[in-house]
Amino acid sequence: MPSPLAESPAWWKEAVFYQIYPRSFADSNGDGIGDLPGITSKLDYLRRLGVDGLWLSPIYASPNDDNGYDISDYLAIGPEYGTLDDFHALSRGLKKRGLRLILDQVLNHTSDEHAWFRESRASQTSAKRDWYHWLDAPAFDKEGRPVPPNNWRSVFGGSAWEWDTATRQYYLHCFSRKQPDLNWRVPDVRRALYDVLKTWAGRGADGFRLDVINMIAKAEGYPDVPRPPGSTEPFLNLDEYGVNQPPIHEYLREMHQEVFSGSDLYSVGETWWVGAHNTLDFTGYDRRELNAAFYFYFHDCTSGREHFENFHKLYQATRGKSWLTVTLGNHDSRRSLSRFGDAANFRHASASLLATWLLTLPATPFLFQGEELGLTDHAYPTIADYRDIQTINRYHELVAAGHLAEQALAEVRITSRDNGRAPLPWDSSSGAGFSTAPPWLPIAEAHRPFHAAGQIHDPGSIYTAYSRLLALRKRMRSLVYGDFIPLADPGQVLSYQRGAWENHPAVRVVLNWGSSPQPWPCDPPAAPALLHANHGGVDYSHLRPWEAVIFVAPE
Repeated sequence: MPSPLAESPAWWKEAVFYQIYPRSFADSNGDGIGDLPGITSKLDYLRRLGVDGLWLSPIYASPNDDNGYDISDYLAIGPEYGTLDDFHALSRGLKKRGLRLILDQVLNHTSDEHAWFRESRASQTSAKRDWYHWLDAPAFDKEGRPVPPNNWRSVFGGSAWEWDTATRQYYLHCFSRKQPDLNWRVPDVRRALYDVLKTWAGRGADGFRLDVINMIAKAEGYPDVPRPPGSTEPFLNLDEYGVNQPPIHEYLREMHQEVFSGSDLYSVGETWWVGAHNTLDFTGYDRRELNAAFYFYFHDCTSGREHFENFHKLYQATRGKSWLTVTLGNHDSRRSLSRFGDAANFRHASASLLATWLLTLPATPFLFQGEELGLTDHAYPTIADYRDIQTINRYHELVAAGHLAEQALAEVRITSRDNGRAPLPWDSSSGAGFSTAPPWLPIAEAHRPFHAAGQIHDPGSIYTAYSRLLALRKRMRSLVYGDFIPLADPGQVLSYQRGAWENHPAVRVVLNWGSSPQPWPCDPPAAPALLHANHGGVDYSHLRPWEAVIFVAPE
């Protein structure tokens, strides 16, 4: 076995964060939209669950073309969420309960309604013209229409360039046309964004989740994406030239020095196309760029084995050199129980197994709201029920390409980001305890039986399983800092050991990630060594479907 690690403790390594999508969490004023006072009213629920901090998706002023990821004023609270006084009340409530707060910050782009962009687009000679990416049309077609500067495709579909008729140039938007990309080559842009982070740190934030942070640097000259043989698509994904471009590390080191250095603020980046091969370039302790990154392998995993192998590769690449994060879902993904579990036949067992995996790894875990209730995906009956711009755009693309409306709807239902954004069910009332008004996104009927009020006092609930596992992670620091040691090649059964840490013993975890019984894979524990079993008693000859067991490792 490898020698024990000398990992330096840090609050953000030991913390378990709970992501809140504010619009869908709790509505305090009856307008159908979740808000800051609604979050404050549920802090005791979260403390009882046992998490250590919150990650809030954007709460800033925004026209909500992309549900708050299009910010029109970085320093103002969106009126639908409340006021700055409401934010201060939330911050006080968190500190009173010993909970941390990290805020989402979107530094790659603003809303087209932000004052910076309004000034930038006013004229080609504006003082802030170069704060965004503006380019001439390289040509005009036979009808006199401008041709985009390159073939980059927006993440949300169509060209990543929008023609401005007033100033007769294109601006770049890697996402919606209402989300123009900031030009990080300009020092004044960077300074303004660092000031935003400093302001919110001064208001009580303990750290920041930095949205698509490795997209802030764009390829010099904006070259065309090479066209694959046989491709007839007019626009191609901008991965190659819009992500991980060489100036990125210079920018991140500067941001670390200007904002994070000398403090215990936490920085975690949403980093597309970052994995075991390059994560140390962003998160290595010696790099002084980001404390951590979110990894996107979970979006493509279909089995426990894939999860295990991907995480193990990351761990091998970063052991003692960086600190990882782990998550099963977020506001941009499907519900983890629908993707990885068996809610139809083994809801409790598979949900609690997923919790066991999430909370027994050497990484900072991030739960997404509703995972502790065992919520699943849901299918809204019509496209009019959806609010996700990506879902709506894709639906119309499919219909325009000749698909029947029913076929298009069936396809987008599977991947819609609204799967994870339905309002949280708090009780059995008609509004599910979320709001007294029609909600901004319809209540998912499939969620109603699994409301929070019915679970928090139930010793056999999924909520209680999460709470017990969170308490165990706090009690056994080896589950945080101990080495991660596979005990057997992963298959349907995953088994691994977490090494001893200080005076905390080594711990073994056995997971049957599937709906069929499997043989017990290793030596059974001594009778008093059992720490957790999601089926109750344990039969050490075999594992039941979705069985999860944690025990003190034999010496």
